Amino acid sequence: MSRSKFTPALRRLNPLAIAGKRRQLIGSVLSHLLLLTAAGLIAWLSYHYSLEWDWSTGNRNSLSETSQRLLGGLHDPLTFTAYVRRDKPLRRKVRELIARYQRFKPDIELIFVNPDLEPDRARELGITQRIELDVSYADRQERLRYLNEEALSNAIFRISQRGTHWIVAMEGHGERNLLGSANHDLGLFGKELERRGFRIQPLDLTRLARVPDNTEVLVIADPRVPLPRTEMDSIRAYLEGGGNLLWLTDPGDPPDLAGLADMLGIRLLPGVIVDANVSSLGLDDPAFAVIPRYPDHPLTRGLQSISLFPKALALETTDSGTWQITPILRTLEQSWNETGPIRGEITVDPDQDEKSGPLTIGLALSRTAALPEANAGQREQRLVVVGDGDFLSNAYLGNGGNLDLGLNILRWLTGEDDLLDIPVQSAPDRTLNLSRTATAVIGLGFLLVSPSLLVGTGLYIRWRRRRL
Repeated sequence: MSRSKFTPALRRLNPLAIAGKRRQLIGSVLSHLLLLTAAGLIAWLSYHYSLEWDWSTGNRNSLSETSQRLLGGLHDPLTFTAYVRRDKPLRRKVRELIARYQRFKPDIELIFVNPDLEPDRARELGITQRIELDVSYADRQERLRYLNEEALSNAIFRISQRGTHWIVAMEGHGERNLLGSANHDLGLFGKELERRGFRIQPLDLTRLARVPDNTEVLVIADPRVPLPRTEMDSIRAYLEGGGNLLWLTDPGDPPDLAGLADMLGIRLLPGVIVDANVSSLGLDDPAFAVIPRYPDHPLTRGLQSISLFPKALALETTDSGTWQITPILRTLEQSWNETGPIRGEITVDPDQDEKSGPLTIGLALSRTAALPEANAGQREQRLVVVGDGDFLSNAYLGNGGNLDLGLNILRWLTGEDDLLDIPVQSAPDRTLNLSRTATAVIGLGFLLVSPSLLVGTGLYIRWRRRRL
């Protein structure tokens, strides 16, 4: 056998060549391992840490600086509970909104609850809208039915305030009970107030000589029997001392409360408001007053739903010279205060002191009141008078925007009507205005010119290939 025949085999068995191949194999394996390790490390970092940039005009996809400062001042975790059915687009919108807050406060928790799967819980909580969001912070809660940054940030701002407001409700004269469960009581409304951090205390003036000093708002809710003179004197002393008042009055209230109305510069019109507009809402009883719009007032800010008032009184203002009085609830034109029986065909009768709408159902009163001597200075005294107590009762609280209106009234009376100024973030380039000529050129370009160019290019390429 010749030496030349063994040369390839010897070369293949060369130890240096074998070592080189091993090194290449090991290098290849190590490079792949390093690549996988780097990919895993990048995946881990991207899962635990995130970097985001908002390049939209005005940073409209990020929280405003006001909301960022609000979150920076919160020390306890925030919990959002969204009551949403299996609606993926709607749930995605909720996640996107809450994600903006989670970027600046990582301890925010978002929980989804499907009301269809938990009907008893939804019924107990009064879930009626497609989406409702409970905002919880510490021991306070607030529910939202309209979701945007302004509404959400203001809800967080309100429940993060640690002040305690004492709502004192008179009792002992057949009043509607703020903690009662009967249909005419206000227990459901009282529970909503307690969920938001308000404290409710009943008051029997037969046992106490005067209204307690820590009373933030005194509630007089439709007493059925006359108040003794000593109790009326206590109420007057409370108002003269700068106390805030919510007075819910109804047809048939004791006549001694007319003196309170005179003190406030208010006149209660006779009869019950009837409204021909309720037929469009599917209601057969004309003794419902409809309030579809609200004036520009801090008390009515954010209200969007109509409110309904069964068997309401109409209110008029007189020249008291003391109070600044603002009508906050006005009926529509096809309404009047009916003094006769509400049956058959009824019409307005001016001879019976019946007046055509719009009529006033609710008034907001304010004035600058001097504080007691122990607290030198002055503050704004606030009162609200509504010619109906049924709209906040257990039977009617869920109608329209009745609950939101009641909450706004208590917020304004307690001074919690201050809202955060959230700037509107909108895109400046959401519309494109084109002339007719430009529209025609673009249309013809896409419909005729572009397809013709593509066809012509294809035919030219085919012709060139055939020539070659």
